[in-house]
Amino acid sequence: MSSTINPITAEVIRNAFYATADDMSAVLNRSAYSTTIYEIHDYGISIYNEKVELLAQAPGTPYFTGGLEAAVQAVVDKFGLDTLKAGDVFVVNDTYTVGAHLNDVDIISVYVHEGEPVGFGAVRAHWEDVGAATPGHPAGTTEIYQEGIRIPPIRIMSGGEYVSDVVDLLMLNSRSPKTLYGDMSAMVAAARIGERRYLSLIERFGLDVIRQAATEIFETTEAKYRQFISSIPDGVYRAEGCNDNDSVSDEPVNVKVTVTVSGSELTVDTTGSDKQHAGNINVGLPSTRAMAKLALAFLYPSPEPEVNDGSFRAVSVVAEEGSIFWAQEPVAGMRPVPVMLLLDLIIKALAPAIPDRVAAGLPGDSWNWEVYGRDATTGEFWINGESMNGGWGASKDLDGVSAITHSVAGDFRNNPIEIQESNTPILIRSFRMGIDSGGAGQWRGGLNTIKEIEVLEDLTFQAHFERTKTPQWGLFQGDSGVIPEVTIYPAGEEAPYNVLKTAGIRLAAGTLVVAQTSGGGGYGHSLDRDPEAVRQDVLDGYVSLKAAEDVYGVTLNGPSLDIDGEATTQNRRSMARQKA
Repeated sequence: MSSTINPITAEVIRNAFYATADDMSAVLNRSAYSTTIYEIHDYGISIYNEKVELLAQAPGTPYFTGGLEAAVQAVVDKFGLDTLKAGDVFVVNDTYTVGAHLNDVDIISVYVHEGEPVGFGAVRAHWEDVGAATPGHPAGTTEIYQEGIRIPPIRIMSGGEYVSDVVDLLMLNSRSPKTLYGDMSAMVAAARIGERRYLSLIERFGLDVIRQAATEIFETTEAKYRQFISSIPDGVYRAEGCNDNDSVSDEPVNVKVTVTVSGSELTVDTTGSDKQHAGNINVGLPSTRAMAKLALAFLYPSPEPEVNDGSFRAVSVVAEEGSIFWAQEPVAGMRPVPVMLLLDLIIKALAPAIPDRVAAGLPGDSWNWEVYGRDATTGEFWINGESMNGGWGASKDLDGVSAITHSVAGDFRNNPIEIQESNTPILIRSFRMGIDSGGAGQWRGGLNTIKEIEVLEDLTFQAHFERTKTPQWGLFQGDSGVIPEVTIYPAGEEAPYNVLKTAGIRLAAGTLVVAQTSGGGGYGHSLDRDPEAVRQDVLDGYVSLKAAEDVYGVTLNGPSLDIDGEATTQNRRSMARQKA
């Protein structure tokens, strides 16, 4: 270790870093205007030192926190560390700079001690409307200019006061200016409370001790992660798949990944993936890097892995400039779903090397739907929607979790039905998990969710559902989960129709929308599943009696569904011969 700080003091400071980030999260969650933030938790929060090294992050969206470093670095690169003053707060959202789509806006606050910048608080949150061609998450866009206002790193506060011209510009470019202002102010408040907590730590321990503690924390964490990487057999591991399309054509979007493990170093290479597309599935490089980091955190053998600057020093990322993973202006990037597939493929690639650490196909899409319109009385714009939950992939000795948020969302939560119905002219007629939706296996994949939405007033509906061409796969002879589906049942005599991606369609009052997400992949052969586990799944309504017999080979008899041991043995032997 390069420092000689007392390890107890270092541990106290490490936990104080995380407590600071948690306090920032509490302020944002209790102050925000939009349900997307205060209910769904569509945000990420991190704190950094003056070298833009990650000190801690709050539970949130890891896809965000993995890319916030790029936003902070962009501020430093543009303005210079020595020009930053107390009370400076910056805003940025440019896709090519920070990786995310334009609705995900970053607020960066500078932390200054005795005239010297000593750190940063960074908050990324989803703003419900930033002036795109259509409200919310526009589909079918082909240029970044159609997706909302692009914001380079720019001061939004100077000396602790808002720069009114910048605030006016942002509000003028949103259909929901009041909500924008409220969410922005909540983000600023969160960043500033982080400043108070961080500076109080410096006052308590001294800046030198804080810096020594950070160095020791980074080096200790780096050593742990390198030890884990070293436990993976050296080799070159590959996987590939495709997203359904880019919303412009029906051509698949191909994703390839090569993972190289060499000693304690891990390299993720996306070479061979598609060049950037005409549609809006392209992503900025920082988000691609974030996926490699998140994959390592998923694989790391701890339920609560330490996440700081030392965690990912052993990871490097290779991407081709002008590819879907390193988009160049002016391509669109509103729906960067290939990064979710990339995360899943990194894990799949490593499955043969570390079968005990991996999970089968994860919920690799956000399955977004939105409704919007204007109040007939006030003329005020409204929008509401959610990212639906799906099934997590099974792993060795564990069934997949059902009805859980998608793989890159972390602390994401579903939008409560009570909130949706009170804020929007819709009625949720049913919200349930889908029977037989989890991939069959020795360990079963998690179940999907199905939601029935009745339209009470004429409105506009849009959706973006993915992963039908590359379902959430099974591992080691496990089966894939069900694929997503959205069915529209129009009011009146019209026939129902299916739609997965739409930029916005008008729905009349009385229309019913049935949206279903994907199920998690299974792990291991279904005929190896414990018959009692199959019986319990049937009792719980997770697996049908027919699937118990036809897929798992388990015969259940009588009202109490007793296992017929002899019939089950014969059935499984017959099914095994047929499969062989």
